[in-house]
Amino acid sequence: MKEVRTSIVLPRDLYAELKKRAVEEGKTVKEAIVDAILNYLSRKRERSKIKEQILKPCEGAGPEDLREYGGEDID
Repeated sequence: MKEVRTSIVLPRDLYAELKKRAVEEGKTVKEAIVDAILNYLSRKRERSKIKEQILKPCEGAGPEDLREYGGEDID
């Protein structure tokens, strides 16, 4: 995998906490940052997947089901 070098500016207190947590977990700061980014990205995919499941038509369901329970069709 190719890597990209980037720079960010963090508040000193935040960096100190990041470094402390990384040491506690036996990681480098880089590994901790990569883990945090992967976690952030996976949450977005999960939200997207959940939204897809919620909006996916269900066999046998129709607009009349929404009216029965006081809902509205979201077409």
